[in-house]
Amino acid sequence: MLFNNFNRLFYIGFITFLLIFFTLDSAYSKETRGVTKNQIKIGAIVDLTGPTSNVGVIQIVAFKNLFKHINNSGGINGRKIIMIAEDDHYSIPAGISAFKKLVFKDEVLAILGPTSVGETKVLFRHIKKNKIPLLPWAPDKSIMNPYKRYIFPTNGFYDNEWGIIYDYIVNTLKPKKSKVAICYPDVESGKVVRDSAISWAKHFGLKYHLEVIPLSAIDVTSQILSMKRAKITHIVAHHVAPGLSAVLKDMKKFNLKIPMFSTSAGCTEDIIRIAGDSSNMYIGVSPYSSWYEESPGMKKLRKISMKYNPDAIKKYKIKSYTLGWVMPEILCEGLKRAGNNLNGETLVKALETIKNFDTKGLCGLITYTSKKHHGLRYNKLFKPEVKTTRLIPITEWRLAPSGKK
Repeated sequence: MLFNNFNRLFYIGFITFLLIFFTLDSAYSKETRGVTKNQIKIGAIVDLTGPTSNVGVIQIVAFKNLFKHINNSGGINGRKIIMIAEDDHYSIPAGISAFKKLVFKDEVLAILGPTSVGETKVLFRHIKKNKIPLLPWAPDKSIMNPYKRYIFPTNGFYDNEWGIIYDYIVNTLKPKKSKVAICYPDVESGKVVRDSAISWAKHFGLKYHLEVIPLSAIDVTSQILSMKRAKITHIVAHHVAPGLSAVLKDMKKFNLKIPMFSTSAGCTEDIIRIAGDSSNMYIGVSPYSSWYEESPGMKKLRKISMKYNPDAIKKYKIKSYTLGWVMPEILCEGLKRAGNNLNGETLVKALETIKNFDTKGLCGLITYTSKKHHGLRYNKLFKPEVKTTRLIPITEWRLAPSGKK
């Protein structure tokens, strides 16, 4: 009798174990990283305290305002977005740590950022291994070429920006003689952008001169004097606004009256705020419109932003805010298209269906395909209006000239 009771209890326990095991296994198999019935977890890697924080601080505010608006409007396919942001200090080690925390501890579905070419390149293998859709602001061709399934750049590439700048110098300004100074910081993005700038100079048959501008430059006297000795006619620079402002101030100080062009890295209204009257010699290229421009998309952006922050009109009049709005807007379009069966793979497939996505004036048309993740290709050139602290477009949306080797 005792033996029979023992057998009965054993079989009951064994069957109960099997039921629990298979129930848990089934439930686990249905789990999706970063997605529940009611929520979608999104990560963000942004520079909030490093040398590009003048962009990152504004960028993260735009992320928050857009997600707040979406959540208050019912979410995406019934799910609310939870954003977890990490500060990378514009540092590769900090960027790697931020990525690992977001993926393994927070278990996010996808990540916005980083805004560093170097960080993004170092993360390539981690992104592929863990199948994390990443939407960085890292404007270099290496981010896209060769094709990388999980990486969706949310911007154009510096190479296109250089093409537009050089084309403007040669075919719009039409100088009798030209010798450009290519200025760049001695960091990963600076090196790849330098090579691109040299390639375009050769394409247009221009002589060039190289100058390194430190990332945290304050005084660039030696570089300005070097450029004067080299008889430079135009400066093409890749740097953030504080570094470009240092160059502009010293150009004025040493009476170097030549135009200075820059990539989108420094094309923000901060350059006018910091450089003041010295910014008169500046022209920048950017794929983004500014807060005060008139378009349906910008009107909507202003209305939403001021709803959540009445002081927005004073604080967000800078291209960095538009940049921070477009990145999550692209992501949200992908989330909508992925539908209820949302996971990393369905999000990738959904993003790859985006063709000529129109932000109604915030930027040019955006397209991804299953073979190429080249988001933005259009840019405008902007010139400062010092009295109003505005960057005014001096061209329409442009594509880089074709035919460069």
